[in-house]
Amino acid sequence: MEEKRTLYRDTDNRILGGVASGLASYMDWDVTLVRLAMVFCLFTVQGSLLAYIIAWIIIPSKYNPSGGLSFGKILLLIILCALPVICLTALFGFVFFTAFLPFL
Repeated sequence: MEEKRTLYRDTDNRILGGVASGLASYMDWDVTLVRLAMVFCLFTVQGSLLAYIIAWIIIPSKYNPSGGLSFGKILLLIILCALPVICLTALFGFVFFTAFLPFL
């Protein structure tokens, strides 16, 4: 019978949040290749940094398997998502959003 595997952030073998090492452990891949793929995606795939931050918040830690979401992490996510929008709106007004309408 197969052992049930769970995805968690490996905080023992981490550089930032342990997302890459946890994913590599879950998939039985080399952690260096997963990290290189994440760095490549950071520069080529739009939204990959936000996806990493969300994974850091949602995936539970190896030593806290009860859950990864706490009030502080949710608040940090809201601030990280809202702060650039608020700053760009304060600098450029709502004209900023009309410049990006063709991309939406």
